[in-house]
Amino acid sequence: MKEYVISVINVTSVICSSAHQNRWKILYYAAFPAPVFWGEGDSLQLFNPLAMGFAVIIPLIILLYLLKPRRQEMMVSSTYLWEQVQKDIEASNPWQRLKKNLLLLLQLLAAVLLVMALTRPYVPVAQDSARHLVVVLDCSASMAANDVSPSRFDEARGIAGKMANQLGPGDCMTLITMEEKPGILVTASRDRAEIKRLLQETSLSSGSADLEPVLAIVSAMLKNDNNISLLILTDGGVKPLENQIKLSCPVKVELIGKSSDNLAITTLATRRQGSQVITLARVQNFSKQVIKSDIELRAQEMLIDVRSLVTKPGEVRDIIWEDLPPGVEVIEARLSVEDIYSPDNQAWAVVQVAGKNRALLVTPGNIFMEKALNLSEALDLYRTSPENYLQQSEYYDLYVFDGWLPQQLPPASVIVLNPPVPNPFFAISGTSKNIASITASADEPLLRYVDVTGWQMADTNNITLPVGFKSLLNYEHKPLLAVGEYQGQRMALFSFDLHHSNIPLQTGFPILINNLATWLLPERQDNVGVISGDEYRFTPVAGSQEIIVQGPDGKKENYRTPFPSVFSITKPGPYRFTQVYDDTERSFCVVKNNGNLLESDLKPQNISWIKTKQKQSGTMSNREFWPYLAAICLFILLLEWEVYRRGY
Repeated sequence: MKEYVISVINVTSVICSSAHQNRWKILYYAAFPAPVFWGEGDSLQLFNPLAMGFAVIIPLIILLYLLKPRRQEMMVSSTYLWEQVQKDIEASNPWQRLKKNLLLLLQLLAAVLLVMALTRPYVPVAQDSARHLVVVLDCSASMAANDVSPSRFDEARGIAGKMANQLGPGDCMTLITMEEKPGILVTASRDRAEIKRLLQETSLSSGSADLEPVLAIVSAMLKNDNNISLLILTDGGVKPLENQIKLSCPVKVELIGKSSDNLAITTLATRRQGSQVITLARVQNFSKQVIKSDIELRAQEMLIDVRSLVTKPGEVRDIIWEDLPPGVEVIEARLSVEDIYSPDNQAWAVVQVAGKNRALLVTPGNIFMEKALNLSEALDLYRTSPENYLQQSEYYDLYVFDGWLPQQLPPASVIVLNPPVPNPFFAISGTSKNIASITASADEPLLRYVDVTGWQMADTNNITLPVGFKSLLNYEHKPLLAVGEYQGQRMALFSFDLHHSNIPLQTGFPILINNLATWLLPERQDNVGVISGDEYRFTPVAGSQEIIVQGPDGKKENYRTPFPSVFSITKPGPYRFTQVYDDTERSFCVVKNNGNLLESDLKPQNISWIKTKQKQSGTMSNREFWPYLAAICLFILLLEWEVYRRGY
């Protein structure tokens, strides 16, 4: 029997190759956990950072597995089973290829945990009382962008849910939604399940985010609780602050989103010129790259025209259509491009029709003026009281204020009857009484067919007319009726109360009102019927018995008296309001669009300009993590020994 000298290798470990990079990621995140946001100590810190020098043991462990082991000589009867070993013997290189070795992986993991434990990581926390985290969740329309999956809003809700999971035994959380009007979902709750349920039930609004009232709420909370920490989850697209509010608490802003690639329809409007209707669509590129898209113009799903667009970064393009098919009531514009925010790829507009103008009579009760205005075939008259006027969100072509004036005049034609004393628009110096003779301006078109003979009044205000006004009726050179332009809008001014005169009983009075209405209401050039916000207010026609509201999905809702003061309008698209009165139906359309400059500009904006006061430091303690790291390290070493003992 021949004797051969061989080398025996004691194989003891397995290591993951470079192809399994995901396992290394798990190792990294296990050793270097993400810092937890909370209070004044929202970042992970180290007591002994110099201990990171012990990390040199990690490459040394790897080096030991790269060196070829020394071999022991033994006598065997045959080399048949040792051919692979002989190949290693024949190699002259002292290094060997790193092989898969479970022991090496466990040893490296134990070394990393040991080094981290030696650095003594900690998070400083308040010791004197429980912590109160206030989370502000941005619910504005731009949070629907899907540049992060599945959307910015879902990402923000996920972060808030993780913060709820990290609540300690004595900690609590308050949830506030940030939209047009802030909402408090829950206050100082310790119930993690309730907090996460409310987060899932929260939905996006169609408006913008207003940060100022949210900061006011937090400021009020700080008066009774000085352990508050504020976390704002937003993409930064908030309305500018009108008043600076300083907060005496730590504030962290978590910006959600990473892209601004968006092409939006910011305006869709119609304008009537005689019998022709001009349509304007304004498209803006908010991204940093050139975007190509088609824009379609539709009417009741019927395709009217398609045009191709190529827009440069930041470019604004106006697309004009010079006429529409007859009978079109609502038009729609669509962009074909698929970007990260689809709601502003559609817009609707109500087509103007050559119909009646809408007039609003604001009065505590003036039957004379109401009847005179109802005689005009060019007007649809609506009436309201001064108390309800401020709640009006509709547009009217003509406003009639009887004995009352708002602080700001609407951007439309106005008739003022008996202005109050004082008022912010007209200077009044005393009164004149027992007016028996009225002088009319000669050759005045507005007084055509108006005979003022016998017109009398008990009293009138002595008004100083604004610059540019002319007097139509006078008494001793004092104006009784004047017309002119005020703040760019046409206006007729009566200095007296109709109830204190015999004028409403004269045949010339309705003729005068019709002449004034014709002058005050030239051909309409405005765009109407666009809703802003999620609520819509309008004044029903007098005597209406039922209102039918048809939404964009075709579903109808019926309302009977008493009618609601506001109608909920949440989904974008066209809405039809039908008023039923005296066996007659009158319908009109309004539209709601999602596109606006603030929400369509999707670039995440830093709002670090929130001001904070210097908070007095209280008693602090440090939440250390080294005992947990050391315990895990010990477990890994025990596991490594068991693997070695079993010979894996």
